[in-house]
Amino acid sequence: MQDPADAVRAVAVTIPPGHVMTYGGIAYATGLHPRQVGRLVGAISETIPWWRVIRADGTPATCHGGTAPALLAQEQVPFTGHRVDLRALRERRERQEPGTAE
Repeated sequence: MQDPADAVRAVAVTIPPGHVMTYGGIAYATGLHPRQVGRLVGAISETIPWWRVIRADGTPATCHGGTAPALLAQEQVPFTGHRVDLRALRERRERQEPGTAE
């Protein structure tokens, strides 16, 4: 069985700039619980793009001095208020990759 931190790292490093993944999405991919993923992301944040991992409601991470929103904005991630606009991201991805709608 793969080390949980290694499993989270393996998924997190695949999140491209301008995209995000939820703690739950990483949990699903790794077989872990979302809270466990959150703790692991905090523990290994120096080796992964931690700012691209968000809560299911679109709220970015609050660690690292609250810099996640600014880092995501630099990558052109859309926001509605203080949350990532997951619908806009999904629509943008579908426009970029026709035929891959879920």
